[in-house]
Amino acid sequence: MKKITLILTVIFIVNNMFTVHASNDEPIKKLLMDYINKINDLERGAKKNDVLYLFDEKYSGNTVYVNLSGALVRKNYDKKNISSQLDDIINDDNYSFKLTLDKIVFQNQKENAGIISAVINFESFIDKKLAEKGTMLMDIVGIKIDQRWRIVQNNMIRVSEAKDIGECVCYMYGNGDTKFVTEVYFPAGLEYDQKLESFQITRKDDERIIKTHSNEFSWKGDGTLYYKEKSIGKTKDSRQAIQAAVKELYKDSCVKLVFN
Repeated sequence: MKKITLILTVIFIVNNMFTVHASNDEPIKKLLMDYINKINDLERGAKKNDVLYLFDEKYSGNTVYVNLSGALVRKNYDKKNISSQLDDIINDDNYSFKLTLDKIVFQNQKENAGIISAVINFESFIDKKLAEKGTMLMDIVGIKIDQRWRIVQNNMIRVSEAKDIGECVCYMYGNGDTKFVTEVYFPAGLEYDQKLESFQITRKDDERIIKTHSNEFSWKGDGTLYYKEKSIGKTKDSRQAIQAAVKELYKDSCVKLVFN
Protein backbone atom coordinates (compact mmCIF):
# COMPACT_ATOMS: atom_id res chain seq x y z
CA MET A 1 0.00 0.00 0.00
CA LYS A 2 2.85 2.38 0.86
CA LYS A 3 4.52 1.58 -2.49
CA ILE A 4 1.31 2.42 -4.41
CA THR A 5 0.94 5.68 -2.49
CA LEU A 6 4.57 6.57 -3.18
CA ILE A 7 4.21 5.82 -6.91
CA LEU A 8 1.03 7.94 -7.18
CA THR A 9 2.75 10.79 -5.35
CA VAL A 10 5.73 10.66 -7.70
CA ILE A 11 3.42 10.62 -10.75
CA PHE A 12 1.49 13.61 -9.37
CA ILE A 13 4.69 15.61 -8.78
CA VAL A 14 6.10 14.75 -12.22
CA ASN A 15 2.82 15.72 -13.95
CA ASN A 16 2.71 19.04 -12.14
CA MET A 17 6.34 19.74 -13.01
CA PHE A 18 5.58 18.99 -16.66
CA THR A 19 2.53 21.26 -16.66
CA VAL A 20 4.44 24.19 -15.21
CA HIS A 21 7.34 23.58 -17.57
CA ALA A 22 5.01 23.42 -20.57
CA SER A 23 3.23 26.66 -19.68
CA ASN A 24 6.53 28.45 -19.08
CA ASP A 25 7.90 27.01 -22.30
CA GLU A 26 5.12 28.40 -24.56
CA PRO A 27 5.20 32.22 -24.28
CA ILE A 28 4.18 32.58 -27.94
CA LYS A 29 0.93 30.71 -27.25
CA LYS A 30 0.32 32.84 -24.16
CA LEU A 31 0.89 35.97 -26.27
CA LEU A 32 -1.77 34.80 -28.72
CA MET A 33 -4.27 34.03 -25.94
CA ASP A 34 -3.56 37.37 -24.26
CA TYR A 35 -4.35 39.10 -27.55
CA ILE A 36 -7.66 37.23 -27.97
CA ASN A 37 -8.74 37.77 -24.36
CA LYS A 38 -7.84 41.46 -24.27
CA ILE A 39 -9.67 42.16 -27.54
CA ASN A 40 -12.76 40.45 -26.13
CA ASP A 41 -12.41 42.40 -22.87
CA LEU A 42 -12.74 45.75 -24.69
CA GLU A 43 -16.51 45.34 -24.57
CA ARG A 44 -16.29 44.93 -20.79
CA GLY A 45 -14.34 48.12 -20.19
CA ALA A 46 -10.73 47.09 -20.89
CA LYS A 47 -8.44 49.91 -21.97
CA LYS A 48 -6.82 50.37 -25.37
CA ASN A 49 -3.36 50.26 -23.82
CA ASP A 50 -4.10 46.78 -22.45
CA VAL A 51 -4.03 45.61 -26.07
CA LEU A 52 -1.31 47.93 -27.36
CA TYR A 53 0.97 46.70 -24.55
CA LEU A 54 1.21 43.40 -26.46
CA PHE A 55 2.65 45.01 -29.62
CA ASP A 56 6.26 45.98 -30.25
CA GLU A 57 6.95 49.57 -31.35
CA LYS A 58 8.30 48.23 -34.65
CA TYR A 59 5.22 46.08 -35.25
CA SER A 60 4.32 45.38 -38.87
CA GLY A 61 1.29 43.52 -40.13
CA ASN A 62 -0.65 42.85 -43.28
CA THR A 63 -4.16 41.61 -43.89
CA VAL A 64 -5.84 40.08 -46.91
CA TYR A 65 -9.60 40.35 -46.54
CA VAL A 66 -11.82 38.10 -48.70
CA ASN A 67 -15.38 39.44 -48.69
CA LEU A 68 -18.60 37.60 -49.51
CA SER A 69 -18.31 38.22 -53.24
CA GLY A 70 -14.75 36.86 -53.29
CA ALA A 71 -13.10 40.24 -53.84
CA LEU A 72 -9.74 40.81 -52.15
CA VAL A 73 -8.83 43.81 -50.00
CA ARG A 74 -5.18 44.17 -48.94
CA LYS A 75 -4.00 46.41 -46.12
CA ASN A 76 -0.74 47.00 -44.26
CA TYR A 77 -0.64 48.03 -40.60
CA ASP A 78 1.74 49.46 -38.05
CA LYS A 79 1.19 50.10 -34.34
CA LYS A 80 -0.45 53.49 -35.02
CA ASN A 81 -3.00 51.79 -37.28
CA ILE A 82 -3.78 49.26 -34.55
CA SER A 83 -4.30 52.13 -32.11
CA SER A 84 -6.77 53.84 -34.49
CA GLN A 85 -8.71 50.59 -35.00
CA LEU A 86 -9.01 50.13 -31.25
CA ASP A 87 -10.31 53.71 -30.91
CA ASP A 88 -13.03 52.92 -33.46
CA ILE A 89 -14.11 49.84 -31.50
CA ILE A 90 -14.05 51.53 -28.10
CA ASN A 91 -15.76 54.77 -29.17
CA ASP A 92 -18.65 53.03 -30.92
CA ASP A 93 -21.05 51.96 -28.18
CA ASN A 94 -23.19 50.05 -30.67
CA TYR A 95 -20.34 47.92 -32.00
CA SER A 96 -18.69 44.88 -30.45
CA PHE A 97 -16.22 42.28 -31.67
CA LYS A 98 -15.53 38.74 -30.47
CA LEU A 99 -12.65 36.36 -31.19
CA THR A 100 -12.61 32.62 -30.49
CA LEU A 101 -9.63 30.32 -30.94
CA ASP A 102 -10.53 27.41 -33.20
CA LYS A 103 -7.21 25.57 -33.44
CA ILE A 104 -3.46 26.02 -33.56
CA VAL A 105 -2.01 24.63 -36.77
CA PHE A 106 1.69 25.40 -36.21
CA GLN A 107 3.87 26.49 -33.32
CA ASN A 108 7.60 26.94 -32.94
CA GLN A 109 9.14 28.28 -29.76
CA LYS A 110 12.70 29.58 -29.41
CA GLU A 111 14.33 31.20 -26.41
CA ASN A 112 13.85 34.78 -27.60
CA ALA A 113 11.41 34.36 -30.49
CA GLY A 114 8.34 32.32 -31.36
CA ILE A 115 5.98 31.70 -34.26
CA ILE A 116 2.39 30.54 -34.05
CA SER A 117 -0.27 29.98 -36.72
CA ALA A 118 -3.86 29.76 -35.56
CA VAL A 119 -7.37 29.58 -36.97
CA ILE A 120 -9.57 32.10 -35.17
CA ASN A 121 -13.32 32.60 -35.57
CA PHE A 122 -14.64 36.14 -35.38
CA GLU A 123 -18.04 37.74 -34.95
CA SER A 124 -18.99 41.41 -35.03
CA PHE A 125 -22.21 42.88 -33.71
CA ILE A 126 -24.03 46.16 -34.25
CA ASP A 127 -26.76 46.98 -31.73
CA LYS A 128 -26.33 43.39 -30.49
CA LYS A 129 -27.29 42.06 -33.93
CA LEU A 130 -24.86 39.84 -35.80
CA ALA A 131 -23.19 42.03 -38.41
CA GLU A 132 -20.57 39.63 -39.73
CA LYS A 133 -18.89 36.36 -38.94
CA GLY A 134 -16.02 34.49 -40.46
CA THR A 135 -12.57 33.00 -39.99
CA MET A 136 -9.07 34.40 -39.69
CA LEU A 137 -5.78 32.59 -40.23
CA MET A 138 -3.19 34.46 -38.16
CA ASP A 139 0.58 33.98 -38.37
CA ILE A 140 2.09 35.76 -35.35
CA VAL A 141 5.78 36.33 -34.68
CA GLY A 142 6.66 37.22 -31.10
CA ILE A 143 9.98 38.36 -29.66
CA LYS A 144 11.33 38.71 -26.15
CA ILE A 145 12.55 42.21 -25.25
CA ASP A 146 13.54 43.18 -21.70
CA GLN A 147 11.91 40.03 -20.31
CA ARG A 148 8.63 40.86 -22.06
CA TRP A 149 7.07 39.10 -25.03
CA ARG A 150 5.59 41.28 -27.75
CA ILE A 151 4.00 40.81 -31.17
CA VAL A 152 6.38 42.10 -33.84
CA GLN A 153 4.71 40.66 -36.95
CA ASN A 154 1.22 39.44 -37.83
CA ASN A 155 0.18 38.17 -41.26
CA MET A 156 -3.56 37.56 -41.45
CA ILE A 157 -6.06 36.22 -43.96
CA ARG A 158 -9.62 37.15 -43.04
CA VAL A 159 -12.54 35.42 -44.78
CA SER A 160 -16.10 36.65 -44.34
CA GLU A 161 -18.54 33.73 -44.25
CA ALA A 162 -21.81 35.45 -43.38
CA LYS A 163 -23.08 38.98 -43.10
CA ASP A 164 -26.52 39.89 -41.82
CA ILE A 165 -26.12 43.64 -41.42
CA GLY A 166 -23.83 46.10 -43.16
CA GLU A 167 -23.63 48.60 -46.02
CA CYS A 168 -26.36 48.50 -48.66
CA VAL A 169 -26.78 50.02 -52.12
CA CYS A 170 -30.04 51.27 -53.63
CA TYR A 171 -30.61 52.14 -57.29
CA MET A 172 -33.63 54.40 -57.85
CA TYR A 173 -35.59 54.82 -61.08
CA GLY A 174 -38.31 57.47 -61.29
CA ASN A 175 -41.21 58.20 -63.63
CA GLY A 176 -42.12 61.76 -62.83
CA ASP A 177 -42.75 62.62 -59.18
CA THR A 178 -45.29 59.89 -58.37
CA LYS A 179 -43.84 56.56 -59.50
CA PHE A 180 -40.51 55.04 -58.45
CA VAL A 181 -38.81 51.66 -58.59
CA THR A 182 -35.96 50.77 -56.23
CA GLU A 183 -33.38 47.99 -56.51
CA VAL A 184 -31.73 47.31 -53.14
CA TYR A 185 -28.70 45.10 -52.51
CA PHE A 186 -28.40 44.08 -48.85
CA PRO A 187 -26.42 41.50 -46.79
CA ALA A 188 -28.26 38.25 -46.15
CA GLY A 189 -26.27 35.44 -44.56
CA LEU A 190 -23.74 33.97 -46.96
CA GLU A 191 -24.27 36.47 -49.76
CA TYR A 192 -25.86 39.75 -50.76
CA ASP A 193 -29.53 39.59 -51.70
CA GLN A 194 -31.44 41.81 -54.12
CA LYS A 195 -34.99 43.14 -54.00
CA LEU A 196 -37.04 45.24 -56.40
CA GLU A 197 -39.80 47.42 -54.99
CA SER A 198 -42.25 49.81 -56.65
CA PHE A 199 -43.50 52.98 -54.92
CA GLN A 200 -46.50 55.03 -55.92
CA ILE A 201 -47.48 58.39 -54.46
CA THR A 202 -51.21 59.20 -54.38
CA ARG A 203 -53.29 61.88 -52.70
CA LYS A 204 -55.91 61.32 -50.02
CA ASP A 205 -57.67 64.40 -48.65
CA ASP A 206 -54.99 66.83 -47.41
CA GLU A 207 -52.10 64.35 -47.37
CA ARG A 208 -50.16 62.10 -49.72
CA ILE A 209 -49.89 58.33 -49.41
CA ILE A 210 -46.81 56.38 -50.47
CA LYS A 211 -47.68 52.77 -51.25
CA THR A 212 -45.65 49.67 -51.98
CA HIS A 213 -46.92 46.14 -52.48
CA SER A 214 -47.17 45.55 -48.72
CA ASN A 215 -46.41 48.88 -46.97
CA GLU A 216 -47.97 52.29 -46.70
CA PHE A 217 -46.49 55.64 -45.64
CA SER A 218 -48.34 58.82 -44.74
CA TRP A 219 -46.82 62.04 -46.09
CA LYS A 220 -48.34 65.09 -44.39
CA GLY A 221 -48.73 68.56 -45.86
CA ASP A 222 -45.87 69.94 -43.74
CA GLY A 223 -43.54 67.36 -45.25
CA THR A 224 -43.42 64.96 -42.28
CA LEU A 225 -43.34 61.31 -43.31
CA TYR A 226 -44.95 58.65 -41.08
CA TYR A 227 -44.70 54.87 -41.05
CA LYS A 228 -46.90 52.96 -38.63
CA GLU A 229 -47.71 56.26 -36.90
CA LYS A 230 -44.03 57.01 -36.31
CA SER A 231 -42.23 59.98 -37.86
CA ILE A 232 -39.31 58.85 -40.04
CA GLY A 233 -38.31 62.13 -41.68
CA LYS A 234 -39.40 65.42 -43.18
CA THR A 235 -39.05 66.56 -46.78
CA LYS A 236 -40.95 68.30 -49.57
CA ASP A 237 -39.14 66.34 -52.29
CA SER A 238 -40.66 63.13 -53.66
CA ARG A 239 -37.33 61.42 -54.30
CA GLN A 240 -36.10 62.16 -50.78
CA ALA A 241 -39.40 60.86 -49.38
CA ILE A 242 -38.86 57.54 -51.18
CA GLN A 243 -35.29 57.38 -49.86
CA ALA A 244 -36.55 57.87 -46.29
CA ALA A 245 -39.09 55.09 -46.86
CA VAL A 246 -36.39 52.72 -48.17
CA LYS A 247 -34.14 53.48 -45.18
CA GLU A 248 -36.98 52.60 -42.83
CA LEU A 249 -37.80 49.34 -44.60
CA TYR A 250 -34.15 48.18 -44.58
CA LYS A 251 -33.03 49.57 -41.22
CA ASP A 252 -32.53 46.07 -39.77
CA SER A 253 -30.12 45.07 -42.53
CA CYS A 254 -28.36 48.30 -43.47
CA VAL A 255 -25.97 50.25 -41.29
CA LYS A 256 -25.41 52.59 -44.22
CA LEU A 257 -27.53 52.85 -47.36
CA VAL A 258 -25.97 54.44 -50.45
CA PHE A 259 -28.33 55.74 -53.14
CA ASN A 260 -27.27 55.75 -56.78
